[in-house]
Amino acid sequence: MTQIPTSLNSLVAFSMTMADDNEHRIVDFDIPFYEANVHVYTNAAKYGAMGVCDATINAGDVVWFNNGNLKDFLFKNSTAGSNTKIVVVATVPTVYMKQVLG
Repeated sequence: MTQIPTSLNSLVAFSMTMADDNEHRIVDFDIPFYEANVHVYTNAAKYGAMGVCDATINAGDVVWFNNGNLKDFLFKNSTAGSNTKIVVVATVPTVYMKQVLG
């Protein structure tokens, strides 16, 4: 695994509680990341791309991904009405954050 110097990346976090059983993005805008950790609380969740949320993360589990875009990930309740909570913590390029934040 190649280590990215910490001066080149920033840490961001997003949280969402599923209020219905539809697929939802955790963010609606591009967020490129080096590494993203997805934490699932309270109930199992399904994740994937639009129309293909078939992979499951059980409550209490953490999965991680390398080199992607948070906008591409969708989540939904694994069981109807279970209203799970998703938290994503990611390292993103600092240069990108400077562009977004000004």
